Amino acid sequence: MKRVLRKRGGFTLIELLVVIAILAVLVGLLLPAVQKVRAAATKTQCENNLKQIGLALHNYNDAKKSFPGNQRPSTTSTVRQRWLVRLLPFLERNDLASRYDDTTNWDSATNAPLTATPLKFLTCPASPEATRMDGNPDSGGGWTGAGTGSSGTPPVAVGDYSGVYGLYPTFISSNSLTVANPDGVLSKTQTVTFADITDGTSNTIYVVESAGKPFLYQGGVKQNSNWRTKGVNGGGWSRPASDLWIIGSSKDGTALGGPYTVNVNNGFDHAGAYPLSIGTPALGTDGSGAIHGFHPGGAYALFADGSVRFLDEKISVPAIAAISTRANNDTVPNY
Repeated sequence: MKRVLRKRGGFTLIELLVVIAILAVLVGLLLPAVQKVRAAATKTQCENNLKQIGLALHNYNDAKKSFPGNQRPSTTSTVRQRWLVRLLPFLERNDLASRYDDTTNWDSATNAPLTATPLKFLTCPASPEATRMDGNPDSGGGWTGAGTGSSGTPPVAVGDYSGVYGLYPTFISSNSLTVANPDGVLSKTQTVTFADITDGTSNTIYVVESAGKPFLYQGGVKQNSNWRTKGVNGGGWSRPASDLWIIGSSKDGTALGGPYTVNVNNGFDHAGAYPLSIGTPALGTDGSGAIHGFHPGGAYALFADGSVRFLDEKISVPAIAAISTRANNDTVPNY
């Protein structure tokens, strides 16, 4: 009987290479779309985080008839308390607020276990290293905690959103501004109400993104893996040092006082020193953060009316000066 040989089916080498090439093209087309969707999702979540903070601030104002400020004495080894701690009951975190001892500092034996608790709604999903932690500068100029708790002080959980004190003298002088009142909504010395925001609540920022702290970022690049050696003073959600002044910098994010205020850096290097002497006058116990988001083109800001808007990283000096101050009767340019 004659045997019939049948040809085996399958891909030839050329066919296989064609299929691989087609798949590579499809992946190349799909990847930017996936990345774009992911970026849009993180922007939406970040915006929602700030809206949640804005709602809590307004509910606090309804109850207390003023906005929460910072307890931030100019000397170290004193009781320091951030506005976010006072906002906890209005952010549905009574579990922390009810146990927080406001007669002691945020790093006291009572409060440290609470302030080491990460709060998801205070971190932007676009920020790298979501599990990063902040530490505690002591009066000796060193840093404890180091994100590990190995130095005896537990680390403090971070937040990516900062209140704005207003315009720092270095920014005003470097940019030849004439400003009658450099104060923003957040204050360490005054009780601020709606009536004090004479520029209009829709024209005045309250909270901005200042993401990635305590690591120092310049031009979107992390400068050192050890933030105690090169990093920003601030980051912990319970630390008043996590709030900021508008200082401005050079385009590369290194020099103080320049016209660039959004996304060139997330702050200035504390160089391991505390209190801080950068700028004129010295920052002292204040933080060295800056407006910074990990979104392409800019960062989000919460305005005093509760709205959240995107600040273009090319924002002009007059525009940032106008929206960072609360009572100058200035015209707000397009930002």
